Amino acid sequence: MSSRERLGWNPFFAAHATTLGRTDVGFARVIEEQRGQYRIAGDVDGSAEVSGRFRHEHTAAAEFPAVGDWVGARDGIIHCRLERRSRLSRAAAGRAVEEQVVAANIDTVFLVTALSGDLNLRRLERYLTMVWDGGAVPVVLLNKADLSNDPEREAVFVRSRLPLVDVLVASALLEGGVDALTPYLRPAQTIALVGSSGVGKSTLVNRLMGHETLRVGPISETDGKGRHTTTARQLVELPGGALLIDTPGMRELQPWADDSALDATFDDVAALAAGCRFTDCAHAGEPGCAVAEAVDAGTIDADRVEHYRRLGREAAFEERKRDKAVAASAKKRWKQTARALQTLYRVRGRGE
Repeated sequence: MSSRERLGWNPFFAAHATTLGRTDVGFARVIEEQRGQYRIAGDVDGSAEVSGRFRHEHTAAAEFPAVGDWVGARDGIIHCRLERRSRLSRAAAGRAVEEQVVAANIDTVFLVTALSGDLNLRRLERYLTMVWDGGAVPVVLLNKADLSNDPEREAVFVRSRLPLVDVLVASALLEGGVDALTPYLRPAQTIALVGSSGVGKSTLVNRLMGHETLRVGPISETDGKGRHTTTARQLVELPGGALLIDTPGMRELQPWADDSALDATFDDVAALAAGCRFTDCAHAGEPGCAVAEAVDAGTIDADRVEHYRRLGREAAFEERKRDKAVAASAKKRWKQTARALQTLYRVRGRGE
């Protein structure tokens, strides 16, 4: 197996590289990203940054390389990025209307939560929306089983709420505590760990690596929460050949997704909604609402329906903001083009 194949290179990326026809660069995978600086490995190894031309031609942050991307580079300069098979994205934290790609080309995303008080189904549903939208396969990982009196009972509860997703129980501190992950850790397959700060992701990485690769923070005795210790997104190769991406904890989580991703996460609600009398039913008291009837009959949880409606409202709000941002960006580019043309004509006029 070549160095590229060990890092996940496959016919999909080979075909795109052939289409680009860039024989002047070597192809490598981004294994770390920190504030616009990259580390890459493959045909070309070492530190890298994007070229001035790449920066000029790609204005959106989501178009820039992310951990897991395949790029074409030469002499420490990244000249192109290959098409992504999958991505993990969210709306950038703060007021900016912009997509933030957390990681790219992932096969399986482990949504890590801790059984020590961090278990939050609404947060898990948000994560699921992100993963479905990006094209990867989600797996819920209930970590820190050693801190739960009955971890299997809690797992059964989560499975009842998320019936179409694999739900695993793990503990990085117990013998055999991460064995449940083994079927997902195939050579050259990329997995990612995503979760809030302090759920034990760095400890899991160290356990899977067999030695301490990432610094681990202590658990607070006052609130039972850990402090996140990963400061940069990075890809590491596990002893068995699987590839793992660890990401810093997400303090603000707004999925960058559309209605199809939302329906995939809430498939039970979406299936019921198909039976509503009105196609634009908001499930808020309209006559003939099949979702409301299911809530009244006790066949679906009212809290889950409310979270579905809330995420739907947020997605619609973000979409409206994006439309305004796209329009503003187009107007800005038009003005820049107009100024450039005016300058060109002035220069030509003086030359005549």
